[in-house]
Amino acid sequence: MREHEVPTHVQAEDKVLLWLTFPQVVAVVAVAAIGYGVYSYAPGPSGLRIGLAVAVALVGSVAVMGRIGGRSILLVTADLLKYWLGPRQFAGEASELVRSEPLMEADGTPGLVERMREKGKRRFRRLCRSRDRRNGDRSKQRRDPEPGSRSRRGFPPGKNQGRDGNRRFSLRAAAALGLALLVLGAGVPQGVVADGPDAQGAGYDFPEPVEGRRLYVEGVLVAGDLADVKVRAATDLNVRVRAFGGDGGQILRYATQAAFDEDEVRSFTVPLDGNRRSVTLSWVDTTGQAGAVTLSGGHLPYPLPTIEGQLCDATLRSLGWTTNAVTGSISTDCERSVMETLELDMVGGNQEVEVLAVREAEVTAITGSIDVTVSSHGVTVPVVADGGSSFSVPVSLADGWRDVTVEVGLRGTLSVPVPPIVRLSREPERTEAQSHVVPVRRPGISELVYDTVTIFHDDGTATNHRISTRLSIPSATVSTTAVVPVVYPEFVSAVVVEREPYITTRRETLVMESGIWADEPFSALVLPEPEPTPEQPTQTRASDGLIQQLFDLFGWEWPW
Repeated sequence: MREHEVPTHVQAEDKVLLWLTFPQVVAVVAVAAIGYGVYSYAPGPSGLRIGLAVAVALVGSVAVMGRIGGRSILLVTADLLKYWLGPRQFAGEASELVRSEPLMEADGTPGLVERMREKGKRRFRRLCRSRDRRNGDRSKQRRDPEPGSRSRRGFPPGKNQGRDGNRRFSLRAAAALGLALLVLGAGVPQGVVADGPDAQGAGYDFPEPVEGRRLYVEGVLVAGDLADVKVRAATDLNVRVRAFGGDGGQILRYATQAAFDEDEVRSFTVPLDGNRRSVTLSWVDTTGQAGAVTLSGGHLPYPLPTIEGQLCDATLRSLGWTTNAVTGSISTDCERSVMETLELDMVGGNQEVEVLAVREAEVTAITGSIDVTVSSHGVTVPVVADGGSSFSVPVSLADGWRDVTVEVGLRGTLSVPVPPIVRLSREPERTEAQSHVVPVRRPGISELVYDTVTIFHDDGTATNHRISTRLSIPSATVSTTAVVPVVYPEFVSAVVVEREPYITTRRETLVMESGIWADEPFSALVLPEPEPTPEQPTQTRASDGLIQQLFDLFGWEWPW
């Protein structure tokens, strides 16, 4: 296989596709994308949009691939802009550079956009002055200068006439170019795009939208942090379910998708989170049309209300609706003991004494009923202490909002332990012998005792002896019991009597309010009969149409 090496010092660009370099290929792709964007988003009929897209593609392709003197048109255009907008040298006298207005001060060197703007302003002012001058000349009805004379600017009439002729020629050329682009835009769709009956655009013939609902919400049940959403399809659909939550309501918490048949019902259990929760049901039907249904805010009664009472705390555990009823459940958490205020008889009999006391009471029983009202319909169910009570209000819901009021009436039986009572009784005069312990002071004593003792000996003799001693008793206080008779002319006796717990009742009412939203009644969607499939358009080579004539007019040739 033959090889050809290009020296590195030769300034030659590599050809990637045909005669195009890699930057030119990228630029052509970008021009094609811009043309497609013009066709897709420009207003107007399809013929006009195709004409604009082709014009953009042609101008862009010529600007990318065209060359003047071996140089790219883009480089030549950049050089011309630099020449037109850049600074120039002045060949006149220095005194002619005096300006009537000071120069504009700039922070730095003006860029290309600033220079283009300033250049445009100057040319616009010059054009306005020349137009005012021509209008003034016509108003004064000045006659044309004689042949051979000079005009106000000092140029011969022939030069002015040449400039006017060039200006007219430029205007005519611009008008001819605009007309050519218009004819090209009108002729390309018929000559280049497609040949065939009813061929419009490139097959972008969007069908008319079919009016009617595709998806209906037939029930929502909120229980805790979950919501069960039941939906029904009016036609064959592909449904995507997404639940958002978080503080801003933009965090995706749940996502799934399902295919529905006509009249099919399904339920989706989605989590609820944050203060801006929402559930979006987006769908695409068999005709290619799409839509969505969003449940947010009041559509989802979350969080469910809770109210605290003295006997019990009531919480709405679940609340939902179907096409014919509003359902839910309420749970109660009751206290085992409460503080009860009551008046107690502490002393009874001849004298009565009452006090206001706060005692801890034991809750022995809780009874009551729950009244649920939806619009003008209501139902009553019994209260289950420390448990849940379910309710169902049969009501036919139409599209709109409904207020739900829950009234919990409670009756509690309390057992209050009370202290014993003192019973007083009055009795007549009587005498009683009362024993009392009395302390007695005993004084001290000291005494010397003498005595004579005779001792008889064996020999019959006797001897007398005198013996003495001192006896001492110290002073002390001793207790003794004395019985004293006491006479009572009249007295009151008191007896302490134990009492049973005090039984009382307490009533309270807890009211909770919420609301629900119901969707429209279900209605099946009737799709129109599909239109017959049009004949497949056939592509025609561009060389057989108007573009070939345009290429022949300019002397261009197709590279392939």
